Amino acid sequence: MRNLAEHRRETAIKELGSTNVKRDVCIFGLIVFGVVLLSVASYQIVSDISRGPFPQVVRTVGLIYDLKRESFQEFEDTLENESVLTNWLLPNVQTVLTSVFRSGNEQAYVGRDGWLFYRADIDSLIANISTNSNLPHRTTSSGDAVEAIVDFKRQLAERNIKLIVMPTPVKPSIHSDKFSERFQNLSAPIYNPGYAKIVANLSSHDVLVYDPTSYLFDASQQDVQYLKTDSHWKPETMENVARQLAAFISENVEFVINPTAIYTKTATEVINIGDIAKMLNLRKNQALFPMEHVTTHVIQTQSGETWKPDRNAEILFLGDSFSNIYSLAEMGWGKSAGFVEHLSAELSRPIDKIVINDGGVFTTRQTLVKEPERLMGKRVVVYQFAARELFSGDWKLLQIPEIHSKPVDKQVETTQVNNEIIVNATIKDKTDPPSPGSVPYSECLIALHIEPSDKSELPDELIVFMWGMRKNRWTEATHLKIGQRVELRLRSWASVQAEYESYNRIELENEETWLLDVYWGELP
Repeated sequence: MRNLAEHRRETAIKELGSTNVKRDVCIFGLIVFGVVLLSVASYQIVSDISRGPFPQVVRTVGLIYDLKRESFQEFEDTLENESVLTNWLLPNVQTVLTSVFRSGNEQAYVGRDGWLFYRADIDSLIANISTNSNLPHRTTSSGDAVEAIVDFKRQLAERNIKLIVMPTPVKPSIHSDKFSERFQNLSAPIYNPGYAKIVANLSSHDVLVYDPTSYLFDASQQDVQYLKTDSHWKPETMENVARQLAAFISENVEFVINPTAIYTKTATEVINIGDIAKMLNLRKNQALFPMEHVTTHVIQTQSGETWKPDRNAEILFLGDSFSNIYSLAEMGWGKSAGFVEHLSAELSRPIDKIVINDGGVFTTRQTLVKEPERLMGKRVVVYQFAARELFSGDWKLLQIPEIHSKPVDKQVETTQVNNEIIVNATIKDKTDPPSPGSVPYSECLIALHIEPSDKSELPDELIVFMWGMRKNRWTEATHLKIGQRVELRLRSWASVQAEYESYNRIELENEETWLLDVYWGELP
């Protein structure tokens, strides 16, 4: 008797090999299949034409002459981000998954009672600091963070400037009970196992550390300290921490100038949805996570003008989005009511600031490499960053140069650069923005290293910052290629720095470009 398994195999092969389908059914199936494929492509082309002069399918021609893996990857990413079908399907599917199964996505976790959590925050609390195998983003080690901060402190001390480090606790450290029932009734905040060692190492090197974690955890036993659908703190939390930090600064820093500045506070109601809710990419009319109402306090001078940073101040503040929220209007939570503004009001002192979304650890220090004159006359530098950056930030050692004037032949008169200049240039290098929805910030600047064709008014080489992402959509500048000739409208970076400096920006890694003249650019 034949083996039963062998018999079944032969029967299956026979049936598969002799499946009969009627000719009419075959034709109908092919027609339906073809119509589905063509309808999606046709609708995409029509949509592309309505939004711009060239549909995505036309760009495939350019790939014939640019057979690089990076070019194909960029084309695929762009096609995915601008797909009409994807942009319609994903929000609807995600809304169903979140409402029925409480499911998040790659960037957002759904907690209890309508609370949302940023994945990078959760990952930073469970990361193995020796290997960082749990972190999906940038990786570093605790030794890198300590070494970089201690080196930064040394460089400032050589200029008779004190350093105060302020690692800001992430939301799940304080409100872990809102993430899972397993964390209810805790008696202490949740830290990464390596956090205490980092703080101890910094203290052993005489680095002043102001850590508000314990204070915020104690306060959370009485009231909520963070926004439900956002990764940042509530305005009253921020104001209380500013008050605590002001006292810490006053105890540890001796100033030359007496505090004489007088500021007023004006209450303002703000309604917005948090950055984590936006990263979930739900339907626009979703009702799962309602808008949040907060009261901010706008800081104004005695004459009624909104607060502005002062480069002649004795305090320089370096920070990230925890300091930008309630200050940078495009984040959606109001303006002129941020952490630095309130710290200035509590100290009755002006403050200079370099505050950059997603750049509190590295880009702020990099700015000092480019602009060491920002340290002139300073008595203290406050270095604020999200605590997760200790385990995932870029802690590259940076050497702040001595303050010196640029060579005369490289200077461009202010009267020239404040006006708009049209240039034709070749792109020598560029950076790319993150994928839309992959970070909490909907705007991002990219950097271009260009070589102008007409060098009569401009340096031989220069850096241009441009919008790479607006409202979670890539801009045309994202599609520019290295080696491409392009026409740009330029203005000096100095003329727009106050407006654009705080946005998340992707800098070039080549350190030789950091000291080049910087401009703001737009496509014609």
